[in-house]
Amino acid sequence: MTDDKRTLDASNEAFDERSIARKYGLKELVYPDSEQTKTLAQFLGNAVETARCGPVPKMAVMVMLEFLQAVLNRQHITKGPRMSHDEFDLLQTPYYLAARIVAKIVRERKDLAESRGKLYQTTYVSLNQFIELLRSLLDPGCYWLRMRTIPEGVVEAMSALQEFALAYPELRRKGRAL
Repeated sequence: MTDDKRTLDASNEAFDERSIARKYGLKELVYPDSEQTKTLAQFLGNAVETARCGPVPKMAVMVMLEFLQAVLNRQHITKGPRMSHDEFDLLQTPYYLAARIVAKIVRERKDLAESRGKLYQTTYVSLNQFIELLRSLLDPGCYWLRMRTIPEGVVEAMSALQEFALAYPELRRKGRAL
């Protein structure tokens, strides 16, 4: 009887990613707020336009870095025997949305051949590239930050991160993928 009651209580709960993450001992996602996203996107846009680096908005960079690391970690979650499929899907949704956005960016840039098997590999590589870029922005020893001139490959990564930062909140708000 108690198992039935728990199942009924769980089905009546609104699916909330944070409560489900706590339930299974996972770190909750901290989504960047709109001001942080706008600040980061504006910084990246200016850097891409001029190929020069101005003052780094450290708080926006740190929040986006933490968020991307958590999204990347969500890919490695395995479904436990007591976890429902809906709960598992809800925990995987941030990575799924990231994969859809990266696929859209890749399609627009036509950089890589697309196939269903390569989509998640491309997403994983892209998110790691974004994380490394954000870490570089926070690193006072980064050579191109000190030189104030951004190398071409970093400019491309900044452009993709800017597109990602602008697209993710919108898709999350819509609650669906592209």
